[in-house]
Amino acid sequence: MPTNPDDKRLQQLANKWLKGSLSDTDREEFDQWFHAYNNEQQEVSSEFGNTAEEQREQLFARIQTQIGGQAKVRGLWPRILVAASIILALSVFGYFAVRQKQQPNQVAQLKPGTFKNDALPGNKAILTLANGQQLAVTSIPAGSIGTTNIQKTANGALVYHQSDAAADVYNMLTVPRGGGKHELRLADGTLAVLDASSSIRFPVAFNGKDRRVSITGQVYFEVVHNARQPFYVTVENQTIEDLGTHFNINAFDGEVRTTLLEGSVKVNQALLKPGQQAVQQANGKFSVVDNVDMDEVIGWKNDLFKFGNNTSLQTVMSQLGRWYDMDVVFEGTSKTYHFGGDIPRSSKLSDALKILAYSGVQFSVDGKKIIVYE
Repeated sequence: MPTNPDDKRLQQLANKWLKGSLSDTDREEFDQWFHAYNNEQQEVSSEFGNTAEEQREQLFARIQTQIGGQAKVRGLWPRILVAASIILALSVFGYFAVRQKQQPNQVAQLKPGTFKNDALPGNKAILTLANGQQLAVTSIPAGSIGTTNIQKTANGALVYHQSDAAADVYNMLTVPRGGGKHELRLADGTLAVLDASSSIRFPVAFNGKDRRVSITGQVYFEVVHNARQPFYVTVENQTIEDLGTHFNINAFDGEVRTTLLEGSVKVNQALLKPGQQAVQQANGKFSVVDNVDMDEVIGWKNDLFKFGNNTSLQTVMSQLGRWYDMDVVFEGTSKTYHFGGDIPRSSKLSDALKILAYSGVQFSVDGKKIIVYE
């Protein structure tokens, strides 16, 4: 086994981590390499901030920028950033491995309905500039950001203004798990609204032949139509062409769901009509669904957990986990629950769970963990 992998191998390890396919052998290989490059790790730690939370948020943003092959950084940083991503991955894997071993005893000591603590919706986002500088959006005062063409509104939204910047100058806005909902107005006037655990990479000005952005997670768009400069969104391995419209893209849980509210979009050469949803499954299967419940699709944008009558317990808990930045542990699998109705996203976690408990399922909260008793 090599103890000093080159940059290409480190990139492979990082990509495996992003895909969730990092094996025990991969982790062991990196562990050996990491000890030989401990000084680099120290540089990373000092660079990313003082608190563990700041380090996690900034690492998350840098990882998405670098591993996506989009960042223009020089010198030692590409290697350190790749290493940082794997360091974070190994920390996460180790953390969950310990939790998994401890879980049975911990759960056994808790009675259903025990709330050791509570959680509130968060408000966190990181703006990564073209030079690699990162800004905590919530810490930026309202007004102009430096001497750039960016402003922050009184309600916390970022607004870009058209400039003569080169077409290949990109920024990235990253919202971590538990980071809340954030709005971004692109230089062409297009509105993008990001859900928690989502990101968007975009040009600071639209001076090319077309307009291209890429996203992860869930983003709602209201695109300003310009027939001479088409607008494209890349998500996973899919490119969506906007034809002047309002649409929502949800790329959580291994699927990409593009839902058209008004106007027209083209997905995999399929031209959607308002009320239709294009579904790209993880196995590559593609389909178009008619008469989608639009209120449910954009409930998150309207500050609601909005569940249709057949929303599964797993889907509900996946949404709550992302919104409150909580881990979900299921105890028992003997029953099937489905939910319907609305819960304000401004609710405390305990209040949201108590509402869900009317359906018969029980919950407990312990630190960063929600225990679901099926």
